[in-house]
Amino acid sequence: MSLGFYMEENVCSICNGIGWIVKDKGVVKCVCKYSDISETIYRRMNIPKRYRDKDLSNFIPEKKAGHNFILMRIEDYINSDDFKKGKGLFFVGPPGVGKTHLAVGILKEFFRRKGIVGLFYDTRSLLFRLKSSFDGSSSAREILEEVVDAPLLVLDDLGSERLSDWARDILHFIIINRYNDMKPIIITSNIELKTGKKLEGDILENTLEERMGQSIASRLSEICEVLPVKGKDKRGSSLTE
Repeated sequence: MSLGFYMEENVCSICNGIGWIVKDKGVVKCVCKYSDISETIYRRMNIPKRYRDKDLSNFIPEKKAGHNFILMRIEDYINSDDFKKGKGLFFVGPPGVGKTHLAVGILKEFFRRKGIVGLFYDTRSLLFRLKSSFDGSSSAREILEEVVDAPLLVLDDLGSERLSDWARDILHFIIINRYNDMKPIIITSNIELKTGKKLEGDILENTLEERMGQSIASRLSEICEVLPVKGKDKRGSSLTE
């Protein structure tokens, strides 16, 4: 599976080291010019230091957990134009299985291949930052505008705790505005998206639908492909989430 451009003797095989490619509509920057992500870009994307070495190329798949299929769907997503239609991905699974690793890897590949600078936010950290400055100050408005307007947004650990009415309203505002503007969201969560029945016949109530409402769950199910992530808890090893 291709996860970037190929190099031979440190020369890009696509542009032969020139850095530019001639296309029908003119000259465009080669993907190799985006290969090295600077500290400035990391800060702009808000990727935490713990995850800056995480790439799709160093995500070690577990065959029994179906990781190869997930990586294939990610590759298809990155190579397609689905993100231009507001389509995203929803990674769901228990803690430590690599959901954040995958989400960060997608952000980095979008920058490398398409020059798109996305934005990463842990959902609880985002809500805390907004609440601590939400007094009509410009900083709160700027944060919210940045999250709504980002060309690609990762919301990490969505729905990990019960939401206050204020927090639910903020997340509704973000998701509905991005939905209406056809801007993609990559979501990781420890709970299922929509209410359903377990094998035993019990109703599965601990879901994003139950915590955030049917309208939001319906929108997310429309625009996001749900990818269950299973496997061993990688935290505590060299393959942290």
